[in-house]
Amino acid sequence: MNKLILTILGLCSTVITIFAQDYVQVAVGAGYSKQAYYRLSDDAVTQIANESWDLAFSTTGTIDVGISVNESTTSVTGAPAPELALFLTSATNFAETIDTSKFVKRLYNDETSWTEGGALNIIADPENPFDFGWGLYNLSNHTLTGNRIFAVKLRDNTYKKFIIESFAGGAYNLKYANFDGSEEKTVAIKKGDFSGNPIALFSFETGETLAPLGAWDLMFCRYVTPLDDGAGNILDYPVTGVLSGHNVETVEVKGIDPNAVTYNTYVDSFQTKLDIIGYDWKTFSFTQGWVIPTDLAYFVKTAENRIYKLVFVDFEGSTTGISTFEKTDLGILSSVNNPNSNFKEATVYPNPKVSEATLAFTLKQNQNNLQLAVRDLTGRMIWNTLVDGNQGLNAIQLPSMNLPQGMYLLSVGRGKDSITLKLIQQ
Repeated sequence: MNKLILTILGLCSTVITIFAQDYVQVAVGAGYSKQAYYRLSDDAVTQIANESWDLAFSTTGTIDVGISVNESTTSVTGAPAPELALFLTSATNFAETIDTSKFVKRLYNDETSWTEGGALNIIADPENPFDFGWGLYNLSNHTLTGNRIFAVKLRDNTYKKFIIESFAGGAYNLKYANFDGSEEKTVAIKKGDFSGNPIALFSFETGETLAPLGAWDLMFCRYVTPLDDGAGNILDYPVTGVLSGHNVETVEVKGIDPNAVTYNTYVDSFQTKLDIIGYDWKTFSFTQGWVIPTDLAYFVKTAENRIYKLVFVDFEGSTTGISTFEKTDLGILSSVNNPNSNFKEATVYPNPKVSEATLAFTLKQNQNNLQLAVRDLTGRMIWNTLVDGNQGLNAIQLPSMNLPQGMYLLSVGRGKDSITLKLIQQ
């Protein structure tokens, strides 16, 4: 029988000791030619060329069906950037001939989330809870069926039409072809093939799917965002910046001393919006080059509830695409011992666990509907239930889950008042 070892991650609500502080450089290449997927825990970076993928499929959760378009472009001096363009068509069936003059609109991601803010999701009818943008949810069989047909102009200026025919059995079923219907192909993108990665990246050119290696927290890249052109017009403009990964929360702090600021004041201000760091931590001056504010810092909370402080100190622009920042590891954020928390203490026993284990925690007062959940390190839900807690000591026996070997996160609580425990399956 597999053995589970569960240990408490942290019991302090404020950081007293700085665990680690260092300088990190992340590069996206000359001309911003690559995307860099960065992990805070060990500074691991995976670089992927901008042209290597076209659509990103969310692989987290059971009904998370976010699909984003690749907005990254490589800067080319004296020539238009080779970009990918996504359009919603007016076609009602896949066999219909596509006329580029009848495109409904060009689609962009809105950088709100990987699961709901993708370009194929934001066209959903806000009045219809079963509309996910590219398809409709079927209550009878719990699958999604594609109801919109899209067109994509590839970087070589050729076109493809495509439809996500369905999402069923944990797989996206994608069909695509040339505008005249030739070279029609279908591919199944299975979430289970990308365990540990929050997104699967698909290329129309190769017909293949890839993923960044392992879990990651921040994506350094070029992306498109609406900007004022100075004349009152809003333009979709390519910028170079930083987007947050799935289940990563961030807060921006301005007008402070980055060396003295602590996250305690901002603990309720963390957001999952992808572009909190974004592009505007730097500005360009024709006399000074790239300028970094000296009164700006970011706090980043990862999926495992670990807090980091980031202070950007340099940006080398399109010559190298290198961003330099100071990273401070502030440790685990926990509700235990927080005077505003309902929790007083928590533990798991026996530890290590051989067969069964019990979660024990003490509450200051009764509290119902506490979520008890197990997630992997990307934040993907493995198991969850609701429990009621009584004032004083509570003991809950955990079920056998037969998890693969590796590290997981066990949490109990409601909203921001929760405890996170480390779970290692051997």
